[in-house]
Amino acid sequence: MNVEAFPEIETFHKLPHQVIVKGASSTYDREQGAFLHGIVINNIGHTICNVRVNIVIFNPQKLPVLNTSTTTSPDRLPQGAIGAFSFQIKDYHEEIKDYHLFTSWKFFDKE
Repeated sequence: MNVEAFPEIETFHKLPHQVIVKGASSTYDREQGAFLHGIVINNIGHTICNVRVNIVIFNPQKLPVLNTSTTTSPDRLPQGAIGAFSFQIKDYHEEIKDYHLFTSWKFFDKE
């Protein structure tokens, strides 16, 4: 699903039934490193928890050069909820341009 499709979506019923992750903006600061911010949307129909976003960054030759992960805020997302994530990678010395995002999570079981 492309970012361009988001303005056409009127309800969560039109979104795919999955956990959707989108990178929103990337910046670079010489002293603080590279930053990437984005959102996660839970549209699988159940509450999920322990949500993590994983990133793989590629070089110009399309080879992976770095991978890391972070938790979302909040890390428990009910159906339809949106969480945010942010990566700060001090050892990456340019703006993050070519990357792949994916999520890992668990179903939330009420006790």
